Amino acid sequence: MTTDTSSRATRGGVQPSRARGVRGGGQPPRDRGAPGGRPPGQALLRAAEELFGERSYHRTTVADICSRAGMATGSFYSYYGSKAEIFAAVVRGINDDLRHAMRAALEHAEGGQRARERVAFRAYFDMLSERPWIDRIVRESEFIDQRLFREYYEHLARGYARGVRAAQMAGEVDARYDPEVIAFAYTGIGNFVGMRWADWTAGGRVPDDILDDVLELLGRGLAPADSG
Repeated sequence: MTTDTSSRATRGGVQPSRARGVRGGGQPPRDRGAPGGRPPGQALLRAAEELFGERSYHRTTVADICSRAGMATGSFYSYYGSKAEIFAAVVRGINDDLRHAMRAALEHAEGGQRARERVAFRAYFDMLSERPWIDRIVRESEFIDQRLFREYYEHLARGYARGVRAAQMAGEVDARYDPEVIAFAYTGIGNFVGMRWADWTAGGRVPDDILDDVLELLGRGLAPADSG
């Protein structure tokens, strides 16, 4: 899963968060300390992510978010205009966190395409183990705001496709394949393998032998090994 993660998301769908002091228009903090040590906008965002993952969008209220964040309900509107706005900020924050994690992992990758795919998939799977609800939030976004849902996946796929194209130019990936096809294949594999071994196990780590199988599948394709 080679990826170029440098671009910024197109702000379609629900309008971006106007939260003050929240990086990237609303990215959940990576600091997992007590909410009381966070700026209020970040505390709200983190609380919203947890509640949307636990309960769903429709079963979460602004009052619930404020209670989880330890803030008065009226304070919410100093940072976000609506529940839909903070939901969009949560989805975009998940995307930002994922790209950050993969970018950091790729900076230390040594070797060719399989090595880059290994560290990128591992970064994604480990993020799912730490926050197993995030894929549920993204899946639900399709039914809350389809433009936001498409933005999330198209943004990831564009970065993956740029990385695939670079690998094709280096002779590491068959140049006959459309990079966008491979990019969405990466996305589907990551989503469903992560769902099976991280989300469905309530935060379990995707085993190394499962990741080995994913990489073997990518390296060989689906044809039998002796097909010539």
